[in-house]
Amino acid sequence: MNDTPSPAPQRRRRRPIDPDAVQPSEPVGELTRENARPQAAPQRTRPSAAPQFERARSSDPREEIVRRRRQGEMAPRPVSRKKTKRTHGPLASLPAPLRIAIFAVLIIAFFVCAVFITKSYLAAMEERRRLEAEAAERAQHPLYYADIIVPYAQAQGLDPALVCAVVLCESSFDPHAESHLGARGLMQLMPDTAQWVAEKLDEDGSYTIDSLYDPETNIRYGTWYLGYLSRRFGGDATKIVCAYHAGQGNVDSWLSNPKYSADGVTLTTIPTQDTATYAARVLRARDVYRKHYFPVATPEPSASPAP
Repeated sequence: MNDTPSPAPQRRRRRPIDPDAVQPSEPVGELTRENARPQAAPQRTRPSAAPQFERARSSDPREEIVRRRRQGEMAPRPVSRKKTKRTHGPLASLPAPLRIAIFAVLIIAFFVCAVFITKSYLAAMEERRRLEAEAAERAQHPLYYADIIVPYAQAQGLDPALVCAVVLCESSFDPHAESHLGARGLMQLMPDTAQWVAEKLDEDGSYTIDSLYDPETNIRYGTWYLGYLSRRFGGDATKIVCAYHAGQGNVDSWLSNPKYSADGVTLTTIPTQDTATYAARVLRARDVYRKHYFPVATPEPSASPAP
């Protein structure tokens, strides 16, 4: 190890300034227009991030390839189309006439099935409409007091369907019904008619007007009166219903008039509109009751004279 001390660094001397070499500057007190203008502060420019974005975007080689293809730098890769091998159907080996015949049979079978399905659908819809119509008829033509109507109707030789139709058109099966003329009960018997029937049945002693509100008494008197009219007019339903509504005397006068009856037996024209409407309603309701409740034919009423 060398013990000799290193030489001290030498200081650089400054050169003296020559006063003749210094150029005089502009006077400070005189301002020119250029010097008077305020100079704008230099704008700082932000370095663009595009290169960084480009570098970030080009980090994925697939995206770089797509970008370069869009910019036209690279030609698109040709799409390779694989040739598919055509497979022939099971009918390809058959002769052309046989294939045509098979297709014709299939088309005919298709149309036959379509016609069959259409007919089945129309038949089902028709059956549905029929059932709905029957349900509506049953709702409009209910049957109450059948245990009272049927025995008394058969005892007088009457069609129970006719008695039910009279009850429906007279009171709609309301035992407390009363008209403005004074008719009462299920079959709307007038008090004088009910009194006359009670005398015929030897019940005038126990008869009262209030007894007409009793369903059993009202139906018994009403069916007896209908049976009496049926025997008097030979079982003709039109004349029976007209006599029940307008009175047997009016029916007798209509039968004696050639304008309403040509032979004096058949009533061809009902002169009063309300009686004609009533008779049409009762006969139509009788057919509905026969259809839904009394399909079995009942014996014809006897034509023996009334007592």
